[in-house]
Amino acid sequence: MQTITPSTQSRVLSAPSVRMRTLLVATTALIGCSLIWFALAVQRPLANPDEGRYAEIPREMLASGDWITPHLNGLAYVEKPPLQYWATALTYQLFGVNEWTARLWTLLAAWLDVMLVYSFARRMWSPRVATIAAALLASSVLHFAMGQILTLDMAFTLLLTATLCSFCMAQVARESAPVTSGRWMLATWLLLGCAVLTKGIAAVLITGVVLSIYVILQRDRAVLRTLRPIAGVTLFLIVTAPWFIQVSRANPDFLQFFFVREHFERYLTDVENRVEPWWYFVAVFIAGALPWLPQMATALLRGWRASAPRGQFDLQRLLWIWCVFVLVFFSLSSSKLAPYILPMFPPLVLLAVSGQSLRSARGMQLSVATLVLFALVLLAASLAPTLASKDPAVMQIIHDLRPVVSLYVVATLATAGLAWRAIARQRFDHAVLGIAAASFLGLALLFGTVGHEPLRSGRTLAEQIPAELAAHAPIFSVQTYDQTLPFYLRRAMILADTRGELDYGLRHAPQAGLDMPGFEKRWLESPQAVAIMPLRSCSELSARGLPMRVLGQDKRRIAVSRR
Repeated sequence: MQTITPSTQSRVLSAPSVRMRTLLVATTALIGCSLIWFALAVQRPLANPDEGRYAEIPREMLASGDWITPHLNGLAYVEKPPLQYWATALTYQLFGVNEWTARLWTLLAAWLDVMLVYSFARRMWSPRVATIAAALLASSVLHFAMGQILTLDMAFTLLLTATLCSFCMAQVARESAPVTSGRWMLATWLLLGCAVLTKGIAAVLITGVVLSIYVILQRDRAVLRTLRPIAGVTLFLIVTAPWFIQVSRANPDFLQFFFVREHFERYLTDVENRVEPWWYFVAVFIAGALPWLPQMATALLRGWRASAPRGQFDLQRLLWIWCVFVLVFFSLSSSKLAPYILPMFPPLVLLAVSGQSLRSARGMQLSVATLVLFALVLLAASLAPTLASKDPAVMQIIHDLRPVVSLYVVATLATAGLAWRAIARQRFDHAVLGIAAASFLGLALLFGTVGHEPLRSGRTLAEQIPAELAAHAPIFSVQTYDQTLPFYLRRAMILADTRGELDYGLRHAPQAGLDMPGFEKRWLESPQAVAIMPLRSCSELSARGLPMRVLGQDKRRIAVSRR
Protein backbone atom coordinates (compact mmCIF):
# COMPACT_ATOMS: atom_id res chain seq x y z
CA MET A 1 0.00 0.00 0.00
CA GLN A 2 1.44 3.37 -1.08
CA THR A 3 1.96 5.93 1.62
CA ILE A 4 0.82 9.42 0.74
CA THR A 5 3.24 11.93 2.20
CA PRO A 6 2.37 15.62 2.62
CA SER A 7 4.60 16.51 -0.34
CA THR A 8 2.96 13.87 -2.54
CA GLN A 9 -0.48 15.07 -1.48
CA SER A 10 0.53 18.64 -2.29
CA ARG A 11 1.61 17.61 -5.80
CA VAL A 12 -1.61 15.67 -6.40
CA LEU A 13 -3.74 18.56 -5.22
CA SER A 14 -1.76 21.11 -7.18
CA ALA A 15 -2.08 19.33 -10.56
CA PRO A 16 -5.72 20.35 -11.14
CA SER A 17 -4.83 23.81 -9.89
CA VAL A 18 -2.02 24.09 -12.47
CA ARG A 19 -4.36 22.93 -15.23
CA MET A 20 -7.00 25.43 -14.18
CA ARG A 21 -4.43 28.21 -14.03
CA THR A 22 -3.13 27.30 -17.50
CA LEU A 23 -6.67 27.21 -18.85
CA LEU A 24 -7.43 30.58 -17.27
CA VAL A 25 -4.30 32.16 -18.77
CA ALA A 26 -5.01 30.68 -22.20
CA THR A 27 -8.64 31.82 -22.12
CA THR A 28 -7.67 35.32 -21.01
CA ALA A 29 -5.05 35.55 -23.75
CA LEU A 30 -7.53 34.37 -26.39
CA ILE A 31 -10.20 36.85 -25.30
CA GLY A 32 -7.69 39.70 -25.04
CA CYS A 33 -6.14 39.06 -28.45
CA SER A 34 -9.58 38.64 -30.03
CA LEU A 35 -10.79 41.95 -28.63
CA ILE A 36 -7.66 43.71 -29.86
CA TRP A 37 -7.99 42.02 -33.26
CA PHE A 38 -11.55 43.10 -33.95
CA ALA A 39 -11.14 46.54 -32.38
CA LEU A 40 -8.23 47.49 -34.66
CA ALA A 41 -10.56 47.96 -37.64
CA VAL A 42 -12.91 50.38 -35.91
CA GLN A 43 -12.86 53.82 -37.58
CA ARG A 44 -9.71 53.10 -39.58
CA PRO A 45 -10.18 54.77 -42.99
CA LEU A 46 -10.61 52.46 -45.95
CA ALA A 47 -7.53 52.44 -48.16
CA ASN A 48 -7.53 52.87 -51.90
CA PRO A 49 -7.86 50.76 -54.00
CA ASP A 50 -8.71 47.31 -52.61
CA GLU A 51 -10.53 48.27 -49.43
CA GLY A 52 -12.68 50.84 -51.19
CA ARG A 53 -13.57 48.41 -53.98
CA TYR A 54 -14.52 45.49 -51.74
CA ALA A 55 -16.48 47.72 -49.37
CA GLU A 56 -18.41 49.49 -52.12
CA ILE A 57 -19.46 46.48 -54.23
CA PRO A 58 -21.57 44.89 -51.44
CA ARG A 59 -22.97 48.31 -50.51
CA GLU A 60 -24.22 48.75 -54.07
CA MET A 61 -25.45 45.16 -54.08
CA LEU A 62 -27.56 45.81 -51.00
CA ALA A 63 -28.79 49.18 -52.28
CA SER A 64 -29.75 47.94 -55.75
CA GLY A 65 -31.12 44.55 -54.78
CA ASP A 66 -29.09 42.93 -57.60
CA TRP A 67 -27.35 39.97 -55.93
CA ILE A 68 -26.27 38.36 -59.20
CA THR A 69 -24.16 40.94 -61.07
CA PRO A 70 -21.73 42.82 -58.80
CA HIS A 71 -21.51 46.55 -59.52
CA LEU A 72 -18.80 49.09 -58.74
CA ASN A 73 -19.57 52.79 -59.11
CA GLY A 74 -22.85 51.72 -60.70
CA LEU A 75 -21.09 49.66 -63.42
CA ALA A 76 -21.01 45.89 -63.87
CA TYR A 77 -17.91 44.49 -62.21
CA VAL A 78 -17.58 40.74 -62.69
CA GLU A 79 -13.87 40.17 -62.12
CA LYS A 80 -14.51 38.06 -59.01
CA PRO A 81 -17.30 35.77 -57.75
CA PRO A 82 -19.73 37.11 -55.13
CA LEU A 83 -19.48 35.01 -51.94
CA GLN A 84 -17.62 37.66 -49.94
CA TYR A 85 -19.84 40.39 -51.40
CA TRP A 86 -22.92 38.50 -50.22
CA ALA A 87 -21.48 38.03 -46.74
CA THR A 88 -20.52 41.70 -46.41
CA ALA A 89 -23.89 42.90 -47.76
CA LEU A 90 -25.63 40.79 -45.12
CA THR A 91 -23.31 42.28 -42.51
CA TYR A 92 -24.29 45.77 -43.68
CA GLN A 93 -27.94 44.82 -43.42
CA LEU A 94 -27.53 43.55 -39.87
CA PHE A 95 -25.09 46.10 -38.41
CA GLY A 96 -25.09 49.09 -40.77
CA VAL A 97 -22.65 50.37 -43.37
CA ASN A 98 -19.31 51.48 -41.94
CA GLU A 99 -15.62 50.67 -42.11
CA TRP A 100 -15.76 48.01 -39.41
CA THR A 101 -18.63 46.07 -40.95
CA ALA A 102 -16.94 46.36 -44.35
CA ARG A 103 -13.88 44.57 -42.90
CA LEU A 104 -15.75 42.15 -40.63
CA TRP A 105 -15.73 39.20 -43.05
CA THR A 106 -11.95 39.54 -43.49
CA LEU A 107 -11.35 39.96 -39.76
CA LEU A 108 -13.49 36.92 -39.02
CA ALA A 109 -11.79 34.86 -41.74
CA ALA A 110 -8.33 35.55 -40.27
CA TRP A 111 -9.53 34.75 -36.75
CA LEU A 112 -11.17 31.52 -37.92
CA ASP A 113 -8.02 30.62 -39.84
CA VAL A 114 -6.03 30.70 -36.60
CA MET A 115 -8.75 28.68 -34.82
CA LEU A 116 -8.77 26.16 -37.68
CA VAL A 117 -5.01 25.69 -37.50
CA TYR A 118 -5.32 25.19 -33.73
CA SER A 119 -8.14 22.66 -34.07
CA PHE A 120 -6.39 20.67 -36.81
CA ALA A 121 -3.04 20.60 -34.98
CA ARG A 122 -4.78 19.50 -31.80
CA ARG A 123 -6.40 16.57 -33.64
CA MET A 124 -3.16 15.59 -35.36
CA TRP A 125 -0.72 16.10 -32.52
CA SER A 126 -1.50 17.67 -29.13
CA PRO A 127 -2.91 20.77 -27.40
CA ARG A 128 0.63 22.04 -26.84
CA VAL A 129 1.52 21.82 -30.51
CA ALA A 130 -1.83 23.36 -31.43
CA THR A 131 -1.20 26.36 -29.20
CA ILE A 132 2.23 26.91 -30.74
CA ALA A 133 0.79 26.65 -34.27
CA ALA A 134 -1.94 29.19 -33.55
CA ALA A 135 0.60 31.57 -31.98
CA LEU A 136 2.90 31.36 -35.00
CA LEU A 137 0.15 32.05 -37.53
CA ALA A 138 -1.49 34.85 -35.54
CA SER A 139 1.79 36.72 -35.10
CA SER A 140 3.32 36.33 -38.58
CA VAL A 141 3.50 39.58 -40.52
CA LEU A 142 1.69 38.68 -43.75
CA HIS A 143 -1.18 36.81 -42.10
CA PHE A 144 -1.70 39.60 -39.56
CA ALA A 145 -1.57 42.36 -42.16
CA MET A 146 -3.90 40.68 -44.66
CA GLY A 147 -6.32 39.88 -41.86
CA GLN A 148 -6.69 43.60 -41.20
CA ILE A 149 -6.83 44.78 -44.83
CA LEU A 150 -10.05 44.30 -46.77
CA THR A 151 -9.36 42.05 -49.77
CA LEU A 152 -10.64 38.66 -50.91
CA ASP A 153 -7.38 36.91 -50.08
CA MET A 154 -7.96 36.13 -46.41
CA ALA A 155 -11.37 34.51 -46.96
CA PHE A 156 -9.89 32.60 -49.91
CA THR A 157 -7.03 31.43 -47.70
CA LEU A 158 -9.40 30.31 -44.95
CA LEU A 159 -11.51 28.27 -47.36
CA LEU A 160 -8.48 26.71 -49.05
CA THR A 161 -6.96 25.84 -45.67
CA ALA A 162 -10.27 24.35 -44.55
CA THR A 163 -10.43 22.35 -47.80
CA LEU A 164 -6.93 21.00 -47.19
CA CYS A 165 -7.58 20.17 -43.53
CA SER A 166 -10.88 18.46 -44.32
CA PHE A 167 -9.17 16.39 -47.01
CA CYS A 168 -6.45 15.38 -44.55
CA MET A 169 -9.05 14.34 -41.97
CA ALA A 170 -10.70 12.16 -44.63
CA GLN A 171 -7.37 10.42 -45.28
CA VAL A 172 -6.56 9.92 -41.61
CA ALA A 173 -9.92 8.21 -41.08
CA ARG A 174 -10.06 6.25 -44.36
CA GLU A 175 -9.00 2.90 -42.89
CA SER A 176 -10.48 3.04 -39.40
CA ALA A 177 -13.73 4.92 -40.07
CA PRO A 178 -14.78 4.89 -43.75
CA VAL A 179 -18.12 6.57 -43.06
CA THR A 180 -16.43 9.43 -41.21
CA SER A 181 -13.86 9.67 -44.00
CA GLY A 182 -16.66 10.01 -46.55
CA ARG A 183 -18.26 12.83 -44.60
CA TRP A 184 -14.96 14.69 -44.40
CA MET A 185 -14.53 14.22 -48.15
CA LEU A 186 -17.96 15.70 -48.87
CA ALA A 187 -17.06 18.62 -46.63
CA THR A 188 -13.90 19.02 -48.73
CA TRP A 189 -15.94 19.37 -51.93
CA LEU A 190 -18.30 21.83 -50.24
CA LEU A 191 -15.43 24.00 -49.01
CA LEU A 192 -13.74 23.87 -52.41
CA GLY A 193 -16.94 25.16 -53.97
CA CYS A 194 -17.02 28.04 -51.50
CA ALA A 195 -13.38 28.86 -52.34
CA VAL A 196 -14.23 28.98 -56.05
CA LEU A 197 -17.20 31.22 -55.28
CA THR A 198 -14.83 33.56 -53.44
CA LYS A 199 -11.98 34.01 -55.91
CA GLY A 200 -12.38 31.75 -58.90
CA ILE A 201 -10.99 28.59 -60.41
CA ALA A 202 -7.50 29.02 -58.95
CA ALA A 203 -8.86 27.02 -56.01
CA VAL A 204 -9.55 24.01 -58.24
CA LEU A 205 -6.17 24.30 -59.96
CA ILE A 206 -4.21 24.49 -56.69
CA THR A 207 -5.99 21.58 -55.02
CA GLY A 208 -6.04 19.45 -58.17
CA VAL A 209 -2.36 19.84 -59.04
CA VAL A 210 -1.21 19.43 -55.43
CA LEU A 211 -3.22 16.22 -55.09
CA SER A 212 -1.84 14.87 -58.38
CA ILE A 213 1.77 15.59 -57.41
CA TYR A 214 1.22 14.03 -53.99
CA VAL A 215 -0.26 10.81 -55.39
CA ILE A 216 2.62 10.46 -57.86
CA LEU A 217 5.37 11.12 -55.29
CA GLN A 218 3.87 9.19 -52.40
CA ARG A 219 2.24 6.46 -54.53
CA ASP A 220 -0.73 6.78 -52.22
CA ARG A 221 -3.40 5.51 -54.62
CA ALA A 222 -5.77 4.88 -51.73
CA VAL A 223 -6.44 8.63 -51.80
CA LEU A 224 -8.25 8.23 -55.10
CA ARG A 225 -10.69 5.72 -53.59
CA THR A 226 -11.78 8.26 -50.95
CA LEU A 227 -12.62 11.13 -53.31
CA ARG A 228 -16.37 10.42 -53.65
CA PRO A 229 -16.32 12.02 -57.14
CA ILE A 230 -19.99 11.66 -58.06
CA ALA A 231 -21.44 12.95 -54.79
CA GLY A 232 -18.60 15.42 -54.40
CA VAL A 233 -18.82 16.99 -57.84
CA THR A 234 -22.60 17.17 -57.47
CA LEU A 235 -22.22 19.04 -54.19
CA PHE A 236 -19.54 21.28 -55.74
CA LEU A 237 -21.86 22.19 -58.63
CA ILE A 238 -24.80 22.84 -56.31
CA VAL A 239 -22.62 25.46 -54.59
CA THR A 240 -21.07 27.07 -57.65
CA ALA A 241 -23.22 26.52 -60.74
CA PRO A 242 -26.34 28.59 -59.87
CA TRP A 243 -24.44 31.89 -59.72
CA PHE A 244 -22.36 31.19 -62.83
CA ILE A 245 -25.52 30.33 -64.78
CA GLN A 246 -27.45 33.38 -63.59
CA VAL A 247 -24.63 35.88 -64.11
CA SER A 248 -23.99 34.47 -67.60
CA ARG A 249 -27.63 35.03 -68.49
CA ALA A 250 -27.45 38.62 -67.26
CA ASN A 251 -24.08 39.27 -68.95
CA PRO A 252 -23.69 37.27 -72.19
CA ASP A 253 -19.92 37.87 -72.45
CA PHE A 254 -19.25 36.95 -68.81
CA LEU A 255 -17.74 33.52 -69.41
CA GLN A 256 -15.20 34.82 -71.90
CA PHE A 257 -14.27 37.79 -69.68
CA PHE A 258 -14.15 35.85 -66.42
CA PHE A 259 -12.37 32.68 -67.49
CA VAL A 260 -10.20 33.87 -70.40
CA ARG A 261 -9.35 37.45 -69.47
CA GLU A 262 -9.43 37.30 -65.68
CA HIS A 263 -7.74 33.92 -65.31
CA PHE A 264 -5.64 32.85 -68.29
CA GLU A 265 -4.67 36.24 -69.69
CA ARG A 266 -4.03 37.66 -66.23
CA TYR A 267 -1.75 34.74 -65.39
CA LEU A 268 0.05 34.45 -68.73
CA THR A 269 0.38 38.12 -69.78
CA ASP A 270 1.04 41.55 -68.28
CA VAL A 271 -2.50 42.74 -69.05
CA GLU A 272 -2.86 43.96 -65.44
CA ASN A 273 0.50 45.78 -65.38
CA ARG A 274 1.57 43.88 -62.27
CA VAL A 275 4.91 42.65 -63.56
CA GLU A 276 7.49 41.82 -60.90
CA PRO A 277 10.79 39.88 -61.00
CA TRP A 278 10.75 36.08 -60.58
CA TRP A 279 12.07 36.37 -57.02
CA TYR A 280 9.30 38.77 -55.93
CA PHE A 281 7.39 36.19 -53.87
CA VAL A 282 10.57 34.96 -52.25
CA ALA A 283 11.01 38.47 -50.88
CA VAL A 284 7.34 38.58 -49.86
CA PHE A 285 7.75 35.26 -48.08
CA ILE A 286 10.87 36.44 -46.23
CA ALA A 287 9.11 39.58 -44.97
CA GLY A 288 5.74 37.92 -44.41
CA ALA A 289 7.15 35.04 -42.35
CA LEU A 290 8.74 37.33 -39.77
CA PRO A 291 9.49 36.80 -36.94
CA TRP A 292 9.27 33.06 -37.74
CA LEU A 293 11.39 33.04 -40.89
CA PRO A 294 14.02 30.60 -39.48
CA GLN A 295 11.37 28.06 -38.51
CA MET A 296 9.26 28.40 -41.68
CA ALA A 297 12.29 28.39 -43.99
CA THR A 298 13.63 25.27 -42.27
CA ALA A 299 10.27 23.55 -42.67
CA LEU A 300 10.16 24.54 -46.35
CA LEU A 301 13.70 23.29 -47.02
CA ARG A 302 13.42 20.01 -45.10
CA GLY A 303 9.74 19.18 -45.37
CA TRP A 304 10.11 17.16 -48.58
CA ARG A 305 11.36 14.15 -46.62
CA ALA A 306 8.88 11.34 -46.24
CA SER A 307 7.37 10.80 -42.78
CA ALA A 308 5.37 7.69 -43.78
CA PRO A 309 6.11 4.68 -46.02
CA ARG A 310 5.15 4.85 -49.68
CA GLY A 311 1.52 3.95 -50.20
CA GLN A 312 0.44 5.36 -46.82
CA PHE A 313 -0.91 8.83 -46.12
CA ASP A 314 1.92 11.28 -45.45
CA LEU A 315 0.54 14.48 -43.97
CA GLN A 316 3.84 16.31 -43.85
CA ARG A 317 4.67 15.57 -47.48
CA LEU A 318 1.22 16.80 -48.59
CA LEU A 319 1.66 20.03 -46.61
CA TRP A 320 5.09 20.56 -48.15
CA ILE A 321 3.86 20.00 -51.71
CA TRP A 322 1.03 22.50 -51.11
CA CYS A 323 3.41 25.20 -49.84
CA VAL A 324 5.98 24.75 -52.60
CA PHE A 325 3.38 24.62 -55.36
CA VAL A 326 1.65 27.84 -54.21
CA LEU A 327 5.00 29.64 -54.08
CA VAL A 328 6.17 28.37 -57.48
CA PHE A 329 2.80 28.69 -59.22
CA PHE A 330 2.37 32.36 -58.41
CA SER A 331 6.06 33.10 -59.00
CA LEU A 332 5.59 31.93 -62.60
CA SER A 333 2.62 34.25 -63.11
CA SER A 334 2.95 37.48 -65.09
CA SER A 335 0.66 39.18 -62.57
CA LYS A 336 1.98 39.39 -59.02
CA LEU A 337 0.53 40.88 -55.84
CA ALA A 338 1.89 40.21 -52.35
CA PRO A 339 -1.25 38.52 -50.92
CA TYR A 340 -1.28 35.80 -53.61
CA ILE A 341 0.99 33.48 -51.58
CA LEU A 342 -1.03 33.86 -48.38
CA PRO A 343 -2.59 30.35 -48.79
CA MET A 344 0.82 28.77 -48.19
CA PHE A 345 1.17 30.19 -44.66
CA PRO A 346 -1.31 28.11 -42.62
CA PRO A 347 -0.05 24.78 -44.08
CA LEU A 348 3.54 25.96 -43.62
CA VAL A 349 2.88 26.69 -39.95
CA LEU A 350 1.46 23.18 -39.58
CA LEU A 351 4.52 21.77 -41.32
CA ALA A 352 6.81 23.74 -39.01
CA VAL A 353 5.16 22.54 -35.79
CA SER A 354 5.07 18.93 -37.02
CA GLY A 355 8.86 18.85 -37.25
CA GLN A 356 11.69 19.88 -34.98
CA SER A 357 12.28 23.39 -36.30
CA LEU A 358 10.79 24.90 -33.14
CA ARG A 359 13.21 22.95 -30.93
CA SER A 360 16.26 24.65 -32.43
CA ALA A 361 17.93 27.10 -30.04
CA ARG A 362 19.69 28.87 -32.92
CA GLY A 363 16.44 29.29 -34.85
CA MET A 364 14.67 30.70 -31.81
CA GLN A 365 17.55 33.07 -31.14
CA LEU A 366 17.30 34.32 -34.73
CA SER A 367 13.57 34.98 -34.19
CA VAL A 368 14.37 36.99 -31.07
CA ALA A 369 17.04 38.91 -32.98
CA THR A 370 14.55 39.60 -35.79
CA LEU A 371 12.05 40.99 -33.32
CA VAL A 372 14.66 43.23 -31.72
CA LEU A 373 15.93 44.41 -35.11
CA PHE A 374 12.39 45.31 -36.18
CA ALA A 375 11.91 47.35 -32.99
CA LEU A 376 15.22 49.16 -33.48
CA VAL A 377 14.38 49.97 -37.10
CA LEU A 378 11.10 51.49 -35.93
CA LEU A 379 12.96 53.50 -33.33
CA ALA A 380 15.50 54.76 -35.87
CA ALA A 381 12.69 55.73 -38.27
CA SER A 382 10.86 57.63 -35.52
CA LEU A 383 14.02 59.52 -34.54
CA ALA A 384 14.97 60.29 -38.15
CA PRO A 385 11.74 60.43 -40.21
CA THR A 386 13.60 61.43 -43.39
CA LEU A 387 15.06 57.90 -43.50
CA ALA A 388 11.56 56.47 -43.99
CA SER A 389 9.94 59.04 -46.27
CA LYS A 390 10.29 62.46 -47.82
CA ASP A 391 6.53 63.06 -47.71
CA PRO A 392 5.87 65.78 -45.08
CA ALA A 393 2.59 64.14 -44.05
CA VAL A 394 4.27 60.78 -43.45
CA MET A 395 7.13 62.45 -41.60
CA GLN A 396 4.66 64.20 -39.29
CA ILE A 397 2.91 60.92 -38.52
CA ILE A 398 6.22 59.26 -37.70
CA HIS A 399 7.19 62.18 -35.47
CA ASP A 400 3.90 61.96 -33.58
CA LEU A 401 4.42 58.23 -32.99
CA ARG A 402 7.73 58.60 -31.18
CA PRO A 403 6.32 58.06 -27.65
CA VAL A 404 4.37 54.97 -28.73
CA VAL A 405 7.34 53.53 -30.62
CA SER A 406 9.63 54.14 -27.65
CA LEU A 407 7.22 52.28 -25.37
CA TYR A 408 7.03 49.42 -27.85
CA VAL A 409 10.83 49.18 -28.08
CA VAL A 410 11.19 49.00 -24.30
CA ALA A 411 8.51 46.28 -24.07
CA THR A 412 10.08 44.34 -26.96
CA LEU A 413 13.55 44.43 -25.43
CA ALA A 414 12.15 43.19 -22.13
CA THR A 415 10.28 40.39 -23.89
CA ALA A 416 13.38 39.51 -25.89
CA GLY A 417 15.41 39.22 -22.70
CA LEU A 418 12.88 36.85 -21.16
CA ALA A 419 12.67 34.80 -24.37
CA TRP A 420 16.46 34.54 -24.59
CA ARG A 421 16.56 33.30 -21.01
CA ALA A 422 13.84 30.73 -21.77
CA ILE A 423 15.83 29.50 -24.80
CA ALA A 424 18.93 29.08 -22.65
CA ARG A 425 16.89 26.90 -20.28
CA GLN A 426 15.49 24.87 -23.22
CA ARG A 427 11.99 26.16 -22.50
CA PHE A 428 11.19 26.71 -26.15
CA ASP A 429 7.43 26.83 -25.74
CA HIS A 430 7.67 29.77 -23.37
CA ALA A 431 10.04 31.52 -25.78
CA VAL A 432 7.66 30.98 -28.72
CA LEU A 433 4.68 32.37 -26.84
CA GLY A 434 6.66 35.37 -25.65
CA ILE A 435 7.94 36.21 -29.13
CA ALA A 436 4.46 35.69 -30.59
CA ALA A 437 2.90 38.01 -28.02
CA ALA A 438 5.47 40.74 -28.70
CA SER A 439 5.04 40.41 -32.47
CA PHE A 440 1.23 40.42 -32.29
CA LEU A 441 1.09 43.45 -30.02
CA GLY A 442 3.70 45.29 -32.09
CA LEU A 443 1.75 44.77 -35.30
CA ALA A 444 -1.43 45.76 -33.51
CA LEU A 445 0.28 48.96 -32.38
CA LEU A 446 1.21 49.82 -35.96
CA PHE A 447 -2.26 49.20 -37.34
CA GLY A 448 -3.88 50.98 -34.43
CA THR A 449 -1.88 54.17 -34.92
CA VAL A 450 -0.46 54.59 -38.42
CA GLY A 451 -3.58 53.00 -39.91
CA HIS A 452 -5.76 55.87 -38.69
CA GLU A 453 -3.98 58.39 -40.89
CA PRO A 454 -5.96 58.72 -44.16
CA LEU A 455 -2.96 58.94 -46.50
CA ARG A 456 -4.51 56.51 -48.99
CA SER A 457 -8.17 57.14 -48.32
CA GLY A 458 -10.79 59.48 -49.74
CA ARG A 459 -12.58 59.87 -46.40
CA THR A 460 -11.10 63.28 -45.59
CA LEU A 461 -11.89 64.62 -49.04
CA ALA A 462 -15.46 63.27 -48.96
CA GLU A 463 -16.04 64.93 -45.58
CA GLN A 464 -15.14 68.33 -47.07
CA ILE A 465 -17.96 68.18 -49.61
CA PRO A 466 -21.15 69.80 -48.19
CA ALA A 467 -23.85 67.23 -47.45
CA GLU A 468 -26.41 68.86 -49.76
CA LEU A 469 -24.05 68.77 -52.73
CA ALA A 470 -22.86 65.25 -51.91
CA ALA A 471 -26.44 64.02 -51.81
CA HIS A 472 -27.96 65.71 -54.87
CA ALA A 473 -25.45 67.37 -57.21
CA PRO A 474 -23.72 65.45 -60.04
CA ILE A 475 -20.27 64.34 -58.87
CA PHE A 476 -17.56 63.96 -61.52
CA SER A 477 -14.36 61.97 -61.10
CA VAL A 478 -11.94 63.63 -63.52
CA GLN A 479 -8.77 61.86 -64.70
CA THR A 480 -8.69 59.87 -61.46
CA TYR A 481 -10.77 57.31 -59.65
CA ASP A 482 -10.42 56.75 -55.92
CA GLN A 483 -12.11 53.45 -55.03
CA THR A 484 -13.00 54.67 -51.54
CA LEU A 485 -14.94 57.80 -52.58
CA PRO A 486 -18.19 56.09 -53.72
CA PHE A 487 -18.31 54.29 -50.36
CA TYR A 488 -17.96 57.51 -48.36
CA LEU A 489 -20.23 59.50 -50.66
CA ARG A 490 -22.76 56.64 -50.68
CA ARG A 491 -23.25 57.08 -54.42
CA ALA A 492 -21.63 56.57 -57.81
CA MET A 493 -19.59 59.23 -59.59
CA ILE A 494 -19.60 60.22 -63.27
CA LEU A 495 -16.26 59.19 -64.79
CA ALA A 496 -14.44 61.70 -66.98
CA ASP A 497 -11.36 60.66 -68.94
CA THR A 498 -10.70 57.62 -66.73
CA ARG A 499 -11.42 53.93 -67.21
CA GLY A 500 -8.95 51.53 -65.56
CA GLU A 501 -10.57 48.39 -64.18
CA LEU A 502 -14.03 49.88 -64.83
CA ASP A 503 -13.45 49.37 -68.55
CA TYR A 504 -15.72 46.28 -68.68
CA GLY A 505 -18.62 48.18 -67.11
CA LEU A 506 -18.05 51.26 -69.29
CA ARG A 507 -18.11 49.16 -72.44
CA HIS A 508 -21.56 47.93 -71.42
CA ALA A 509 -22.74 51.37 -70.27
CA PRO A 510 -20.76 53.94 -72.31
CA GLN A 511 -23.11 56.73 -71.24
CA ALA A 512 -21.64 56.46 -67.73
CA GLY A 513 -18.31 57.90 -68.91
CA LEU A 514 -17.20 61.15 -70.53
CA ASP A 515 -14.18 62.40 -72.40
CA MET A 516 -12.71 65.76 -71.38
CA PRO A 517 -14.70 67.88 -73.90
CA GLY A 518 -17.85 66.09 -72.75
CA PHE A 519 -17.02 66.82 -69.12
CA GLU A 520 -16.37 70.50 -69.77
CA LYS A 521 -19.69 70.80 -71.61
CA ARG A 522 -21.61 69.06 -68.81
CA TRP A 523 -19.82 71.14 -66.20
CA LEU A 524 -20.77 74.43 -67.82
CA GLU A 525 -24.39 73.30 -68.29
CA SER A 526 -24.87 72.14 -64.68
CA PRO A 527 -26.22 74.69 -62.20
CA GLN A 528 -24.71 72.63 -59.38
CA ALA A 529 -21.95 70.06 -59.66
CA VAL A 530 -18.92 68.68 -57.84
CA ALA A 531 -15.70 67.45 -59.42
CA ILE A 532 -12.82 65.54 -57.87
CA MET A 533 -9.54 65.62 -59.77
CA PRO A 534 -5.75 65.65 -59.36
CA LEU A 535 -4.23 68.99 -58.39
CA ARG A 536 -2.53 69.22 -61.80
CA SER A 537 -5.84 68.75 -63.64
CA CYS A 538 -7.44 71.50 -61.57
CA SER A 539 -4.67 73.93 -62.53
CA GLU A 540 -5.04 73.10 -66.23
CA LEU A 541 -8.84 73.47 -66.22
CA SER A 542 -8.67 76.72 -64.27
CA ALA A 543 -6.24 78.09 -66.84
CA ARG A 544 -8.82 77.29 -69.52
CA GLY A 545 -11.41 79.38 -67.68
CA LEU A 546 -13.68 76.71 -66.18
CA PRO A 547 -15.48 78.14 -63.13
CA MET A 548 -14.48 76.23 -60.02
CA ARG A 549 -14.75 76.90 -56.31
CA VAL A 550 -12.49 74.88 -54.03
CA LEU A 551 -14.34 72.78 -51.44
CA GLY A 552 -11.36 70.95 -50.04
CA GLN A 553 -8.30 68.92 -50.89
CA ASP A 554 -5.92 66.28 -49.65
CA LYS A 555 -2.31 65.52 -50.62
CA ARG A 556 -3.21 64.24 -54.08
CA ARG A 557 -6.59 65.57 -55.18
CA ILE A 558 -8.93 68.51 -54.93
CA ALA A 559 -12.72 68.75 -54.72
CA VAL A 560 -14.36 71.72 -56.47
CA SER A 561 -17.92 72.84 -57.05
CA ARG A 562 -19.52 74.52 -60.06
CA ARG A 563 -20.09 77.69 -58.06
